[in-house]
Amino acid sequence: MQMINRIFNELIFWIAWIVIPIVWEIGQGLLTAVAALMSRNKEIDDNEEKVFFPYVTILIPVYNSAKTLKICLQSIVSQNYPLDKIGVVLIDNGSKDDSFEIFKNFQKEHPHISIWWDSSRQGKSKALNKGIFLSTGKYIINIDSDGWLDKNAIRNVVFRFERDNTIACMTGVVLIDHHLIEQTDSKLLKLIRKCELFEYMESFLVTRKIQSVTNSLYTLSGAFSCFRTSILLKTQMYNNITVGEDTHMTFQIKDILKKKMVLCENAFFYAAPIEDFNKLYTQRQRWQRGEIEVASLFTGSHLGSLRDFFKKPAMRILVTDHTMTFPRFIWYFAMIYLYFINYPLKLIIGANLLLYVLYVFSSLIFFCVGRVFLREQKEMREYICRNFMICFLMPIYRFLVYWIRMAGIINSIGTMSVWKSSSFSEEIHAFKNEMEEQYYSKLRFIKTIERLIHHK
Repeated sequence: MQMINRIFNELIFWIAWIVIPIVWEIGQGLLTAVAALMSRNKEIDDNEEKVFFPYVTILIPVYNSAKTLKICLQSIVSQNYPLDKIGVVLIDNGSKDDSFEIFKNFQKEHPHISIWWDSSRQGKSKALNKGIFLSTGKYIINIDSDGWLDKNAIRNVVFRFERDNTIACMTGVVLIDHHLIEQTDSKLLKLIRKCELFEYMESFLVTRKIQSVTNSLYTLSGAFSCFRTSILLKTQMYNNITVGEDTHMTFQIKDILKKKMVLCENAFFYAAPIEDFNKLYTQRQRWQRGEIEVASLFTGSHLGSLRDFFKKPAMRILVTDHTMTFPRFIWYFAMIYLYFINYPLKLIIGANLLLYVLYVFSSLIFFCVGRVFLREQKEMREYICRNFMICFLMPIYRFLVYWIRMAGIINSIGTMSVWKSSSFSEEIHAFKNEMEEQYYSKLRFIKTIERLIHHK
């Protein structure tokens, strides 16, 4: 009987250790990849010329963007879309570099396109809100200033809107600029940037694609999002009490206005890669905090019973991104525990190798799906094919990002929402200072006791 109980207990443990990750993460990911591939929109092959080209306003928040702003603006004037139907509004958020000079010079060089500059020193969300009220035309497109649009991006977005009047807004595909990756001097940073590119590819061409099909997009990417102006003006505008203003806008349109939103899988925006590990650390913490803050504002979509779990996509995402974070945290430390209770080391290593191989297999499937969607982006497709070995590093990269997200959850408890959070280096420095302060405090206490003893 004791032997049966032991076998049962061990079976339960290994189900939690191996089966749950396989079913919950790997299995779910593979099903999502297959579904995304099967739902590939045939309309992206539609090259029908349209006689009507509605006016479009492009909003670009600017903050110390001198290095990238010209490339961003150049990608707009290079669009396969009538330039007299495009207006550009740059909203500066207190830049201290030469961004305004870049704008002035570009305006002189390209008098054939309408381009304006306005100032707002109250954060990105208020800058965007100001830009919305300055906009004219049927559609508004938001892009970041640290990247560039593919030449067919605006045309493909407008065509998608014009083909389906039920679409209220959409997000384009955001990928990392591989040219900038190749200019990276540090080999380690270069690997991280390549992993970031593969991560974006998986996120937009697999995860967001299937969310688009089921009308369950969780976030309209702030780097490249597109709206019908009439719909955007019915919202409460961008919210400045959360760092997840793009996610908040998504839920306003989806949950309050009950409108349809999709991914435009043939409209591409290429963003600059992460500058360094500190930027990755602060960025992913900000994303994590933003999700939690928006979930707290739209609890009806994120909470419910077990039956609601299968009806509410936002609830499933919250469970995956947040609730399941803590079991993973326990599993990682359980490995050490297994060794100390005399589990065979080969068994522990073997179980982890099995999980690693399965995660690599999942990344390879995502890679194959991404390749299909990048058919028209030949240069990018060739680049990811040359670097397909990055799939073998993705489990390590995701493991790293997991700990950053965990730190984001912890740091969001009991602290105010701010756009700029502490970097990894700053937190390490603060921790070191705290430890030193504790050490010297205890040392002073001990010396005080010693003096009292000697005095007596």
